[in-house]
Amino acid sequence: MEPNILQSDVLATETHCGKRWAVFILAAMLAPALSVALYPRRPASFALAVVGVIGVGAFLMAWGGFQYRFLRDAVEIRMLGFRLRTIPKQQILIYSIEPWAFIRGNGIRGFGSGSRAYTWGNKVVHIRTTNGEVYLGHDDPERIIRNLDLVTGFVTRG
Repeated sequence: MEPNILQSDVLATETHCGKRWAVFILAAMLAPALSVALYPRRPASFALAVVGVIGVGAFLMAWGGFQYRFLRDAVEIRMLGFRLRTIPKQQILIYSIEPWAFIRGNGIRGFGSGSRAYTWGNKVVHIRTTNGEVYLGHDDPERIIRNLDLVTGFVTRG
């Protein structure tokens, strides 16, 4: 817990993870490991170590997912305990639920200046801010909308 954020400042917390992606990443790492086990060579072992470090990192990111903290005055996006981005409520202009095409990718995606996506699936909440656009993935985007309503004071649903 960061010293400047009190527990009473946290209105809600949501997690969006890609456990299916994590299993896929783990399975993809098995082929190189099997290859090195069957044909041990020094360059192959080095390559496996590099692939392993990257693969384990990707696995942990997908398994742990993104944590969204809805605070009284901001929305905070975290991963593996690190704060990735904070969106002050004064910067939030409008938000809505949108589909997310597989071709657009998963994980942390960047689109030009100020635009970023944090997703492991095909449902997102699109937030337009004064500094760009943010896409928050979630299996139940209605919950994200309700939590954003708490932060901003907007009423988006009747």
